[in-house]
Amino acid sequence: MLNPPDEDEEFGWILTGDSKLADAAGQGERELAATLARTFGVRALVDDGGTYPDRWVLVSTDGSSGRVLTDEDAAADGHLRVVHALEPISGEPQLAVVPPSEEGWGAWMRSVGGDRQVGVSRI
Repeated sequence: MLNPPDEDEEFGWILTGDSKLADAAGQGERELAATLARTFGVRALVDDGGTYPDRWVLVSTDGSSGRVLTDEDAAADGHLRVVHALEPISGEPQLAVVPPSEEGWGAWMRSVGGDRQVGVSRI
């Protein structure tokens, strides 16, 4: 499903296909998001596979990507807004980078470790 973003939204288009869409395209979920981002000149948020609902992978219009933190309050209202990056993203040099503490990274790594389930992409 594709919906253009409202004027005050960063992300309004949602493409939902779970892993079946990526499988049909012959790409992984993140690779498919990068292809779509480059093709259509849009940024994409992809589920990072972790347990934190406010942490995503941002795919830039050039296909580069990295983990980001989204605004929990805006998300509660149905809007996805990036607060800052958790690591540098080459295609998003204007985005502030605030790495989580070592403890935060360790918790995140545990939350996505092993065989992770592929979640729904939001593009």
